[in-house]
Amino acid sequence: MARPCAVRRAALGIALAIASPPLAAQDRPALDPADPPAVVRTVPTADARITIPIQIDGKGPWNFVVDTGSQRTVVSRELAERLALPPRDRVTVISMTGRAEVETVAVPRLGFGRTVVDDIEAPVLEGENIGAPGLLGLDGLHAKRLLLNFRTGRMEISDSRQGWRDPNVIIVEARRRKGQLILLDSDVNGTKVSIILDTGTAISVGNMALMDRLLRRKKAPALNMVSLTSVTGETLAGQLGLIDRVRMGRVTLKDIPVMFADARPFAELELQDKPALLLGIDALKAFDRVAIDFGRGKVDFLLPDTGLLDRTRFAATRRAAG
Repeated sequence: MARPCAVRRAALGIALAIASPPLAAQDRPALDPADPPAVVRTVPTADARITIPIQIDGKGPWNFVVDTGSQRTVVSRELAERLALPPRDRVTVISMTGRAEVETVAVPRLGFGRTVVDDIEAPVLEGENIGAPGLLGLDGLHAKRLLLNFRTGRMEISDSRQGWRDPNVIIVEARRRKGQLILLDSDVNGTKVSIILDTGTAISVGNMALMDRLLRRKKAPALNMVSLTSVTGETLAGQLGLIDRVRMGRVTLKDIPVMFADARPFAELELQDKPALLLGIDALKAFDRVAIDFGRGKVDFLLPDTGLLDRTRFAATRRAAG
């Protein structure tokens, strides 16, 4: 077997915590002019992930990676010690490479834009492994609408009931599982697949069930050995290939690099035996804008004027129980 030819960082770190019940879905809510969306400028990291300025108890800001693949907000050990954040209990976190027991600290008040989240219990990980002072997870984004504008480099965070709706977007519905949104009506090279948008991962990761299905159908790409480093500092080996087509509803991405590996999050989401894909920030940046609405359980995609993306003629939108 060939030695891995590249090393990529993956920032996925799902803590074992169940998100609170979402707000009732509203397809076309009114915008409250008294409570406009918070607009913050995003900053790219060295590995293409995006960060936003975060304040902790009025101090800062520090640039945290926006990580929709993580159920919990994470603080680096260096920042926790600098701020003397009080220790809490140990918890189990799930990274790409497996489970790990880590310490947590109390974050009394976490702020970004106009949003303030109180009393977060944040796992502590080494800053060199997460590649940032911290990760902003789903506990800071619950019932929010996260609009990533890759053209302007800005992000809007609003209440799910108060986001603007662009008539030009393509809407893809999703179902919820353990706090994550799993896109419906999606496939990879014609193989039906469950897709999770993971802004904390620099490169997309597919499970072994997806690779096996593509191999059986003779639709698998040429593969090369590759490895990535997880947020816990461990290494995961896999195989990297260029996927011809990733379809989500009425939009299709072409020529997307995907690493295939036995990554632990698939098992935690009970997707290890079904084709599944964590779509990373490298693929999402092909769009002008992506709005992830955790309250409504929908994702809006705005296509750029480029040949990178194709509109498909038909789309089947449906809801799944869950």
